[in-house]
Amino acid sequence: MKLLLGLAAVLAVFFAVPASAHVRPAIGLLPDGDERPEIHSAELRSPQRHNQLLEADLVVDATDNDGIARFEYRWNSATYGTVRSTAADLPRVSYASTLPNTRYALELRAIDILNNPSQWYPVWSGVTPGVPQVIVAGDSIASGYTRQWFTGDATCRDGDLSYGRTIVSALSASLPAQWAPSYTNIAWAGASVGDMLSGGNDSCGLARPSQLEQIDALAAEDSWNIVVVTAGINSTNWADVIVDLTRDTALSLTASGDRRACDLALRDKWNIEARRASITRDTGSFSDGLSTRTNTRVFWTGYYDITGTELAPWWTPIGDECRSELDEATTELHSAIRAGLNSDVTWVDINSNIATQTWAGWPHPSAAGHEAIGSLVAAAISRRP
Repeated sequence: MKLLLGLAAVLAVFFAVPASAHVRPAIGLLPDGDERPEIHSAELRSPQRHNQLLEADLVVDATDNDGIARFEYRWNSATYGTVRSTAADLPRVSYASTLPNTRYALELRAIDILNNPSQWYPVWSGVTPGVPQVIVAGDSIASGYTRQWFTGDATCRDGDLSYGRTIVSALSASLPAQWAPSYTNIAWAGASVGDMLSGGNDSCGLARPSQLEQIDALAAEDSWNIVVVTAGINSTNWADVIVDLTRDTALSLTASGDRRACDLALRDKWNIEARRASITRDTGSFSDGLSTRTNTRVFWTGYYDITGTELAPWWTPIGDECRSELDEATTELHSAIRAGLNSDVTWVDINSNIATQTWAGWPHPSAAGHEAIGSLVAAAISRRP
């Protein structure tokens, strides 16, 4: 039985390559003194966090007397694949011309500076990775939290409203249809960074597991995983501060009164100083956990400016008179978060105007606000690391 299984595996690999690929094609003679490049060894690496989507690294040992200008590769299935080029110094392959979870064979050849090719070298044969994954984690901003009326129930997770949906749509538009990413939203309203490590109850009263453990279970080791996080503000008493500030500015009838209310709320009531060390510690534990336990590219977003946004038509609880205090407060929070993030994490500033929900959902993003955040994150993901 073992012999039969081994034979079946060998045949499966063999038939992933066109029949003609098992016979080395003849290559014409070169002028006296010239030599063809030669590949001594080549390895295809699994996708890593530094790779762009659908890319993977090659490790190649090759020589030529004139110098190697580039490498060429092709993915073979029932027939030879299209020949594509990659740089000699940092060779990479793209899976864009292949299908996910499908058997292929990869061949490589070296091209010297006189355009002489080496023999095709069989680098790899096997099953291609699955589609990339986008995993959105964090708090109510990431979760797509909505609430219309103060007397009505909230939705503590709406993945289709969340900026994660915009990220996936933008990435899908830049990739072949067969490689459109999958999307999972594990964020929940009320989550602090400590909750993301150990789990807790969301603001709708549901028990939620550790988001770190969920990402560890979801992220595939042999594919591309994007994790996007918005978190940190619930590690402070920010929600209570905003409630008090909204009440105080509503009772104030002057700009100077609003300014005093903002100063009181953001300088005296907000506990950022007391919570700074724990925020930095927890973000460090979370980002280090992702780096050591998962094969993920991590993007952490900042928070947006809510100055000038409307809680209700013609009612702006936090106006321009509070802008400097709010800018200072946001900078303090971002500083505490970023101090804990390791070098594998890409920070994404959300510095554009973000449209918000009104009434009970304020100041969470509206559908248009989520689209704006998602577009900024998608652009960051598309930039080469």
